[in-house]
Amino acid sequence: MKRLLTALLAALMLFSVTDSADAEQPVPLFDASFLQGWLCRDWTAERFAQELRDMKAAGFRALILQSTVDLTYVQNDMSKPKTDPDAFSLDSAYALFPTALVIGSEKAHALEYALEAAEQTGMQIWIGLVNDGRWWNYGWGAPDSDTEKWISGNAADHCTVIREIRSLYGERYAAQIAGFYWTNEYWNIEAAHAEAYAEQYARQLKTVRSQLAESFPAQRLMFSPFYNTALTDRETFCHFLTALVRGSGLRQTDILALQDGAGRGYAAETIRAWTADAARAAANDVTVWVNNETCTPELQAVPVAQLRDDYLATQSAARHILFSWNHYYHGTELETAFAQMLRNMAGDVNADGQCDRADVLCLCGMLRGEAPQETVNWNAADPDGSGSLDAADLTGVKRLLLQQQAADGT
Repeated sequence: MKRLLTALLAALMLFSVTDSADAEQPVPLFDASFLQGWLCRDWTAERFAQELRDMKAAGFRALILQSTVDLTYVQNDMSKPKTDPDAFSLDSAYALFPTALVIGSEKAHALEYALEAAEQTGMQIWIGLVNDGRWWNYGWGAPDSDTEKWISGNAADHCTVIREIRSLYGERYAAQIAGFYWTNEYWNIEAAHAEAYAEQYARQLKTVRSQLAESFPAQRLMFSPFYNTALTDRETFCHFLTALVRGSGLRQTDILALQDGAGRGYAAETIRAWTADAARAAANDVTVWVNNETCTPELQAVPVAQLRDDYLATQSAARHILFSWNHYYHGTELETAFAQMLRNMAGDVNADGQCDRADVLCLCGMLRGEAPQETVNWNAADPDGSGSLDAADLTGVKRLLLQQQAADGT
């Protein structure tokens, strides 16, 4: 009888929740989403406020403005290689704030509107820097003096933007700035030249990181490399990433948000392996997030079911971001499906597609030190977002279970 009473008491404790229904919601499964400048460059303050309200309601904490300065160059001297920046002239440009880099940008206020909306809604803004499309010309073949010329000029442009943003918005909106986003993308450059490029790119990043430390000492820098399994093996990619982050002066709090490759149609096993190895290669030097892809090569929205599978394949990441809820789900027929996916995944520790008593039991086992099953939704297991599992997370998962039961009328 005593053992039976003990078992009954344990069961009651397991599924009891003492927190109020108004307790803070868990950390979102997707922390932030990208928004490209061409879409929002002409938005009003009211439009930004509405977008951020919608994002907050969808579970996001921040908006990433992919770039605040966009420079489009055209090659007009074909006698020079495409790696020579002097072979190009500026064809078009726009900015989201007044900058010396873009003539006629004096009346550009999109960045200010976004920061103001963030203040109103309790959201944050990641500020993207300079998008110079010529970055794609580098990484093919051995770097040379032309490469160094472009890298130096591009770093100088980034530093200019950081100083301007500090002067215009640094004091007024410091609390709304989550950090800065480095727009140039890196990938698994062929093994013969990866080390040389890692050295040059590291110097470029170090220059910008130093300027950021001077202008915004407390702010983080995020960059988002991608991988292509047809170019090199994982080992070469990881060596490149290690050399890049260690030579760039990045801080542990800076973020490598690896693009997870889903847009190329990779299987979950491929995404899991490349992400896990990249995380191990960089985790001692920076914080590793995953930038989840939401569009196919044909620029169609990734099905919500696939997004869920890709997300679950990259649980080695500290947090997850999206490219892009704003472009591919918000305001479309998939927005409801996305919201339902988030509801289903909240508290779904064992990743079986629903929050039920099995999730509470799974988390209890993890707290006892038992090895988790192969597929575990780590973010769902850590609803308070502390980065570690404890009794507070168990309470949070139980609360989510009760909320799910109430919603289902069970």
